[in-house]
Amino acid sequence: MKKVRSITSTILWRLIPGLIFLVVSSSVVSYILSAEQLKSNAYDNIYDTVFQTKNYLDDRLGVLLAAVVNLSGSKELTQTLIASEEPDFTLGPSDYIALNQATNQIFTNDYYDMVDSVVLWYNNESVSFARTDRFFPLQNFPGASYLKRSSESSFETVFWKNIHTRDLPSGDFSSPMVASFYTWLGIKGTAPQGVFIVNIKESFFYKILNSPKISDNGYLFLQSPDGIMRFKPVADKYDLDEDELQEKLLHAPNARGRMDVKNNNGSNMVVIYETVGVNRWKIAAVYPEEELLSKVNYIKYVSIVVMLATLIFAIMYSNLLARYISRPIKHLTKQINHIREGNLNVNVQRWPQYEMDTLNHGLQEMVERIKTLLHQVEVEQEVKRQIEISLLQAQIQPHFLYNTLFSIKQLCDMGESRDASRMISALSTFFRISISKGEEVITIDQELEQVQMYLFIQQMRYGDLFQYKVDVDHEILGQSIVKLTLQPIVENAIYHGIKKGEQPGVIRIKGYSSDEDIYLYVEDNGAGIEPWKLNEIREGLLLKRPVQVGFGIVNVHRRLQMMYGPEYGLQYDSDPDKGTIVTIRIRKSKDESKADGEGNGYA
Repeated sequence: MKKVRSITSTILWRLIPGLIFLVVSSSVVSYILSAEQLKSNAYDNIYDTVFQTKNYLDDRLGVLLAAVVNLSGSKELTQTLIASEEPDFTLGPSDYIALNQATNQIFTNDYYDMVDSVVLWYNNESVSFARTDRFFPLQNFPGASYLKRSSESSFETVFWKNIHTRDLPSGDFSSPMVASFYTWLGIKGTAPQGVFIVNIKESFFYKILNSPKISDNGYLFLQSPDGIMRFKPVADKYDLDEDELQEKLLHAPNARGRMDVKNNNGSNMVVIYETVGVNRWKIAAVYPEEELLSKVNYIKYVSIVVMLATLIFAIMYSNLLARYISRPIKHLTKQINHIREGNLNVNVQRWPQYEMDTLNHGLQEMVERIKTLLHQVEVEQEVKRQIEISLLQAQIQPHFLYNTLFSIKQLCDMGESRDASRMISALSTFFRISISKGEEVITIDQELEQVQMYLFIQQMRYGDLFQYKVDVDHEILGQSIVKLTLQPIVENAIYHGIKKGEQPGVIRIKGYSSDEDIYLYVEDNGAGIEPWKLNEIREGLLLKRPVQVGFGIVNVHRRLQMMYGPEYGLQYDSDPDKGTIVTIRIRKSKDESKADGEGNGYA
């Protein structure tokens, strides 16, 4: 047999495993895709950074180089250089003015952040000057050292020099470090006679190489045949041997690419590089591979946290959803259990779900119909009970009336008018109490008064055949009892007990209360009841078989059970030739306003 679960647990058992599988699988797939995308994005971002930096350098240096080439071919500069070939040439004020005007184009706003200084050295210092924000002549400038390059270089070849100490006096400059490019001057086809030098500010390269954010320990650098330019300090753990790096980049087969270099500390460093077109230098980005992996691990931990948070939320939401769905069903189940327990006061609520609202209203309509049917049954049963009681009373009273009226007639015939009058008064009281304005229940006090009227009439009829005594506690006289309870039992005591005895008899009526019940006894010392007959009476009282006892004691028993319940009624005890005791057990009435001592106080 399958285990029965509540609808809430059923929903949770079906929903939560699916949600867990969905959340975990989607989180794992998302992590894998995110990690790969993060790696790809990181490489792409670094490639973009290197590429954009290379383009920026190409643009700025190319424009500056074009301006220098135009300047070196200018008319003013050419005339001055040709004039300097004369043995007696000296630079005059007009030459300085012409050269100053010629170099002004290098110091415009377009190159202000780039150009540190310009130097012109020609013909063994016959023309030698420098220009910064001012124009000044030079003496003892080592210009010849710039002419000792490889003779393979053709005329107008531009030479680049990585970061170095400026050859000019440094007192007027904030930093002594510059990068340079220069071109030879002279007559085409002959050895160079001079050089035109442009020094580029260190700060220009500093901004370019330090502005992009590569990683915490990553950096940009410029590599040329004469060295490496970088500015960002890094931890020793991630430092590279620059000579080794220089060698690898010099022999790199492609103008752009990536290489992995392991440093002396065992850290794997990734190098991504591009080649600057204007001077063939390489701009490169270096970063530790583990920093990229740490970001991937960060994504992993974030994914785990998000997955757990999503699972917790999904479980909580599933629980709330299950309760929301099952709450109207639980309410409906609770109402049905109340109905099963006999409680028809159904509390119907309005629910937003159409189906549940329909079920609840259907249940309410069904309960209302049950109430209506039960009310009809109760009315029908009450009518039936009233008819049955009336029929029982009709069975009890007529023969007594006939016998009494006949006795009164005999007294009248014998001229005993006084006794006849007393019997008529007793009979009148007897039937007045029997009628009781249609009430079925009277007080024990009234019941005793009625039975005494009956005993008086019977004693008048039978003379000294019996005596009677009444001994009832005063405290129960105000309690209720079904009328005509004692009279049939007393009648049986007379006809089936005393009259069959061999001597005059005594009938005793006693009564007292015990806990919630009241006990009344009718006792006679007549002929008693044979055992087989007593067993027949008892079975008749249990409604197991019909019984004939002269008068309707079974009817009395049934009336008491109708009023008080199946555990109440009559009990017969008897011994042959010794008499009979009938015990009447009834329940105390809840209204005890009819207090002790009411009535006649029989004794």
